[in-house]
Amino acid sequence: MSQTTAVPLSGILPRPVLRGRSVTRSETVLAWSVAAVAAVLLAAAVLFLTAGGKMFVVETPSMGEAAPVGTLVLDLPVDAASLHVGDIVSYRVPANPDVTYTHRVIAVGPTGIHTRGDVNGAVDPWTLTQENLVGSPVLMVPHIGWLFRAAPILLVGTLLILVLTSPFADRVTRGSLRIAGGALTAAYAAFVLKPFVAVTTITNTATPHQVHATVISSGMFPVRIDAHGGSSVHLVSGQVGRVTIDQLSANGHYDLTSSIDLDPAGWALLIGICLIPLVLCLAIGRVHPVRAS
Repeated sequence: MSQTTAVPLSGILPRPVLRGRSVTRSETVLAWSVAAVAAVLLAAAVLFLTAGGKMFVVETPSMGEAAPVGTLVLDLPVDAASLHVGDIVSYRVPANPDVTYTHRVIAVGPTGIHTRGDVNGAVDPWTLTQENLVGSPVLMVPHIGWLFRAAPILLVGTLLILVLTSPFADRVTRGSLRIAGGALTAAYAAFVLKPFVAVTTITNTATPHQVHATVISSGMFPVRIDAHGGSSVHLVSGQVGRVTIDQLSANGHYDLTSSIDLDPAGWALLIGICLIPLVLCLAIGRVHPVRAS
C-alpha cells in the first residue's frame, strides 16, 4: 500500500467584487438637463433681483382665484402713473409696515390709488401713492409658495436625516431610511402648514332658523363643504361659495365639514404620488448581478 503525504494549501482565493451599477445614457441626459434648468433659473433669479424684483407668498384669501393662498408673487417696480383700474399691485402702508398687500386697483384719482381684494366686501382704507407701491406682479404661480413656506422645515429635516443615517454603511439600509425620513419630514411640514385642505368663512347671515355662510377654499385641493343639516358646495382653490345651514345647536352654533373632492384621475394621481417613497425603496433594494474579478 502506498501513501501520499498531504501538502497544506495556502494562498488567497479571489472573492466576488460588488460593482456599482453603470450609469445609463438616459440618466446622464437627465442629470445634465436638471443642471441646465437649475442654471437658467439661477440666472433668471439674479436678473430679477438686479432689476429690483421682490418675491412674496400670498397668505390670505382676499384675492380669490386670481391669487389663492400659497401663490408665489413676483413683483417688479411700477410707476403709479402707469396703473389702471383692474391692475394688481403690491404695496405697504405706514399703519402696518411689515405686511405687504397684493390687491386690485379699483379707482385712480388725483389724490391717489384705491384698491380692494377681489373677495373683500369693503374698499381698502388707504389712498396709495408712489411711495406705498412695492411693485406690480409680472408672474403669479399658484401653490408654489407653499414650498417656500415649508423650506425651513424641509431643510432642517433633511440635514437631520443625513446626519442620523450616515453611520449606516449598508447602501440599501441607508437609502431606505433616508427616503422614509424624507417622507416623514414632508408629512410633518404638511401637518404644520396645512396646505392641502383649508376653508375660511368670510361672512354669515343668521335668521331665526337658518344661517347662510359665505366660504372660500384656501387650500390646494378641490374640496366639498357640507353643512350639517343643510346644503353643500364644491370649491377649487380660491373659489367662493355659499352654504345654508338648517340645523343649529342649542346655543346657535353650526358645523361645517370639508373633505377632498377629486375626480378619479385626481385620486389616481394622488395615490401615485403617495406611493413614490415605496417605489424608491424597492428600486434601491433591487438585487444587482455580482461579478467575480
